[in-house]
Amino acid sequence: MGSSGRLFGRQRSVHQILGGGTIADVVLWRRRDVTVGILLGLLAAWLVFERSGYTLLSFVFNVLLLLISILFTWARAAAILNRLWGKSMHSCLAMNFKTSTI
Repeated sequence: MGSSGRLFGRQRSVHQILGGGTIADVVLWRRRDVTVGILLGLLAAWLVFERSGYTLLSFVFNVLLLLISILFTWARAAAILNRLWGKSMHSCLAMNFKTSTI
């Protein structure tokens, strides 16, 4: 290569072609600690899925099912607690604020 950092004699460098930001730094290994961390995280995830025989799709659906169950329980608990307290937020606000007539 004639000029350093240029790809096939182009006017822009590879770093500029990739956007020139953090992503370009990670892809080009200029921020080695971040790149190595990403690679190790991906390797650990791959090993966990490979060893357990779990697929990514089943994992995603199980997480979504868990989140839906938590949201359902949260909503039911909020409804039960609101009934136990007796007064809703609207009735409390209506009692505290008086409407003025002009």
